[in-house]
Amino acid sequence: MPGVALGLMLLLLGLPAPGAEMVLVTTGLDETINIRQAVDGPSFADCQMCIVGDGETVCHQEYWFLPNVSLLINFTCTDPQHTFIMEVEKDIGEDHNLEDLLPQALPSLNTTYIWAINVPYNVGVGINFGGTPVRQTDLAHCPDLVQYRVTGHVRYDNTLEVPVGTFCRNGTISSLKIQGRTLITLEVPWSEVTDDTGFQLSFVPPIRRFSVVTAILQPGSPVYFMSANWPRGFPNDELMMWTVAVPPDYHATVTVENFTKPSCVKREAGWFFGRSMLGKLSGQFHKAFIVTLQNCDMDYSNASQLDFRFRVQVSHNYRESFEIDLRGQDGVSVRLKQLVDNSDGLSCICRTPDSSDCGSELQVGPSNHLNVSVHFRCDPETDIAAEVTTNISCNGIPDCSVREMDVVVPDTVSSWPLTQQSFKWLVEAPPGLTIELSTKRRKLQQLVPGERCDGNITYRVRTFCDHGPRSTLGLFCPGGAVDMIQTADTVSLELLTTDGWDTRDMDIRLAFVPRVKEDYIVKVSPVAGAPVHLLTPNWGEGMASKMTVSWDISVPEEHVVKLSFLNQSMPVCLHGHVFISVDQQRDDSTVTSFRETDALPTQPLVLPHRFWLNVSNCEPDGGQLDVVFHLVVAEPEVVADMLLIVAAAAGALVLIIGIALVVCCVKHCQKPTPPLALGIYNPSVGRGKRRFGKSREDNESHIYAVIDEDRVYAAQFHKAQLVSIPEVDVYRPFQGPMGDPPPPKRPLPDAIPMVSNDIYTFVKKKQDAGTNGEMVTFLGSNDTPAS
Repeated sequence: MPGVALGLMLLLLGLPAPGAEMVLVTTGLDETINIRQAVDGPSFADCQMCIVGDGETVCHQEYWFLPNVSLLINFTCTDPQHTFIMEVEKDIGEDHNLEDLLPQALPSLNTTYIWAINVPYNVGVGINFGGTPVRQTDLAHCPDLVQYRVTGHVRYDNTLEVPVGTFCRNGTISSLKIQGRTLITLEVPWSEVTDDTGFQLSFVPPIRRFSVVTAILQPGSPVYFMSANWPRGFPNDELMMWTVAVPPDYHATVTVENFTKPSCVKREAGWFFGRSMLGKLSGQFHKAFIVTLQNCDMDYSNASQLDFRFRVQVSHNYRESFEIDLRGQDGVSVRLKQLVDNSDGLSCICRTPDSSDCGSELQVGPSNHLNVSVHFRCDPETDIAAEVTTNISCNGIPDCSVREMDVVVPDTVSSWPLTQQSFKWLVEAPPGLTIELSTKRRKLQQLVPGERCDGNITYRVRTFCDHGPRSTLGLFCPGGAVDMIQTADTVSLELLTTDGWDTRDMDIRLAFVPRVKEDYIVKVSPVAGAPVHLLTPNWGEGMASKMTVSWDISVPEEHVVKLSFLNQSMPVCLHGHVFISVDQQRDDSTVTSFRETDALPTQPLVLPHRFWLNVSNCEPDGGQLDVVFHLVVAEPEVVADMLLIVAAAAGALVLIIGIALVVCCVKHCQKPTPPLALGIYNPSVGRGKRRFGKSREDNESHIYAVIDEDRVYAAQFHKAQLVSIPEVDVYRPFQGPMGDPPPPKRPLPDAIPMVSNDIYTFVKKKQDAGTNGEMVTFLGSNDTPAS
């Protein structure tokens, strides 16, 4: 006690005690300092902190230095670092000077520096460690007792603190970015001379994630990265991202050591690489790569949580190795191909363990197993491509039990370091069956030339026959109006991907269904607000000779579909004709059809009911058949429809009156003449719907019903100046399926030459199944016999 008394006496005199430390403490703007006695330190009687003021000295166990003050303190012992600790806190706003972050001339105590960065949530906070990168640790303290702790806040609760992590010096993390309000602490022991914070602060645009960690890897021991709030659970409905750079001539191997998933109410929690597939548990990278962690809207009634920890090991880029295991993968084969020139003898693809067996191409057949390594001079991301082909077929109808089978990427692909990957499925149906490709979640959109998918995957659909390639149906993306595609040929379905694609985006199902006669049948379900383009097969190169395609197009209730014809190109036909027909699926509807010589409508056809759009090609002698159809779903125009109905009624009335006058004149002026048989009247001839029960040779579809033709135009055929009977085109019924499949192709007959003042009327109307068929009537006003 004598020493304490002497110290107090010296303080009263304004002089320091022998061996004591006297320091002038000055606080800046928005800065506070708290010095207090450590919990486990010596007693207050052994060492005191005294404030020397105006003529008085007061000793304290704890003292708060407010902003903008300057006070002289004196410790009554020679080793105050064992008794007192210090906490320095600085508040920082958007308009604050980010250069002057550290106060000067502080006592040598165990100190915690706190920077409270209070900014709106839409402002990002950048922490750049510059030339002194740090590493993340899950320990409470770093080996040198110097550690940074970074804390963020979630958007839905600005008071809820979420630790980003604890970081030690001498690491690979060069910078951190936090969204919104941030808290940074730096803990240093009293023996550490602190004249620099070790980082620079900046404000950045929104990062759209909870945090972003940037690391520059170096050769040596593995480094570890952990999700925010490890191991107490990543925050609800948040994103976190790591961007990692790999040094030249090295590659990084990523291994996930811990991943626990929460119970989700909405969306799905998971992690993925920016350049590979979701759920890949290990990967190797030669360049910068990205790891992203995404949480869902969690179910808080369940105790599960999202935790994520992964390890990165940097190794010299001598060789990249992976395994191709096709055991248990039925019908799957793999072809590796070198993309770089091997003129200098470079062979990138090697078999292991015999790494001397290298080549520029490698084929792995079904059910085989092989270890492959990549030469150190080759980059597996850019220099080697993998083509994975899956063959799907069956021997006969009884063996084809495939119904709505999901088309998926083989599991073995997920472990490969190759990013240049293509996937192909070859589907072959036996005679009597048709291949059907459909979607479950996302319908398909057909691309027009020059258009690209918004997402990361594209499908190319091609068909083959016994003689080789037949046609390309088109390119398709998820998110459209095409429900289903049917074809009787062998199908090649190719998956084209871009960086960041996800196998869960695939939504193609395969089935074998009863045979159809058309080459293609496509089911389309357009919706309002989403225009649809449909292209004829092999667009750009021309539809194959004698090929047929039908689109079954539905119309939403209380809407109409406007059908437009775009970018059409017609061939010169050697045999047959091009037929384009639009047939609404109603018993009382008319069929609108066109040939290659007809001008297609420049205005859209308005179709209020589900309809078939049919296209069939001829055998061309020149040119090619290409048509782009455009569908738009719209609300019906009621006023225009009423005007059309009124106009049609008025026209019909005028026509009836005209016909009545002509008939009366004919009966009044015409002499009775014996009837001339110009045709066979068969009351049993019916139009049917889409398919004849008999073949063309043994049905009677080619026999027309002829009514009283001798009174109409027979006399013209026997006039002196008429040498021969004009040729009339032959009606050829469509031989396709009936009902739901497309309607028949209905050719328009060539007109019969008439005298200059004849009236020609051609009427074609769909009849019910029980009617007698069609009636064709020609009314001539100038062929009345002389009296």
